[in-house]
Amino acid sequence: MRVALVHHWLVRRRGGEKCLDSLARLFPGADLLTLVHDPKNCPAPAEVHRVITSALQNRPGAKRWFRAWMPRFPHFYGSLDLSGYDLVVTSDASVAKTVAVPEGIPHVCYCYSPVRYAFDMREVYLRESVPGPLRPLARHLLNRLADADRKAAQRVTAFIAISQHVAQRITRCYGRPSEVVYPPVDVDFFQPANEDPDPSQLSSRPYLLLGEAVAYKRFDLGVRACRALERDLIVAGSGPHYDRLRRLAGPRTRFVTNPDDKTVRELYRSCRALIFPGEEDFGIVPVEAMACGRPVIARNAGGVTETVVDGSTGILYDDHSEEGLIHAIRRFEASEGAFKSMDAVARASLFSVGAHERAMGRILSAYGR
Repeated sequence: MRVALVHHWLVRRRGGEKCLDSLARLFPGADLLTLVHDPKNCPAPAEVHRVITSALQNRPGAKRWFRAWMPRFPHFYGSLDLSGYDLVVTSDASVAKTVAVPEGIPHVCYCYSPVRYAFDMREVYLRESVPGPLRPLARHLLNRLADADRKAAQRVTAFIAISQHVAQRITRCYGRPSEVVYPPVDVDFFQPANEDPDPSQLSSRPYLLLGEAVAYKRFDLGVRACRALERDLIVAGSGPHYDRLRRLAGPRTRFVTNPDDKTVRELYRSCRALIFPGEEDFGIVPVEAMACGRPVIARNAGGVTETVVDGSTGILYDDHSEEGLIHAIRRFEASEGAFKSMDAVARASLFSVGAHERAMGRILSAYGR
């Protein structure tokens, strides 16, 4: 059986690319089609037969500036040749589902989210990224993109969502049902240190913010809260808001830029707790932290409500403000001794690579595997 895996783009390794790795293991020898590919920064999974890119790949600067072509994404995806395949699986956080799948060929979409900047978060995107005079044009182009995405969603044979939160968004945006398969988390790599932390030493550890610093993740709330409470904090990752966060930070905040996986694991193991103040569609970072035995302080919204157990593996709070996060940190510290590493590890194990691939294989087997 000839299988085509279609991934939105391959320019940097994030959560979607870890999901793509699992799909490639389920379908070794499949072709991988994508909008653009930067093999230096984001190698393709070893199991794929070949990588086929859209015509956008050959445009000057496309690997870095491909998002400037967003209004034309459906055209570039639609130009990918999917003739001769028996199954098409799209791995999609954008509009990769707009590919032209021949009639009669099953098309299963593993959806990380309906396009945020075309649907629920459109005005946030416009406010953060588009100058005021250009917003009417940008709004028009996003309307067209959303229309193309909705039409493509009706041609998809079946949707698989990364969380119940995303499944609800798929229903709201596309009017389609979906099954849920949580993304894979490498709990064999992300494990606690050999020894449990000394409870008497936990208060001297730093809190941790980790990931790409973009507006909706609200790292600013974590930085402000720890500055107000005079708590040690490490901010690790990358992103366009890092310079702003440095200006907000107090003297007890340290920055770690672009940490590799081993450094990330050590940051999890040595933190007091992970702070997660944004709303994510799933949120791999909190599960990785729990896999390393550490609790999570998170906003009670999005996919984290399906992974973190309030009072057992972390604290979930409702007031999405600096004051709300300060209160949550104080609540955590008042009962810090009740959080057990073994509870966090056990919870994270439910989201293992093996669990993901078994669930995904079971669903996809109905379409030819």
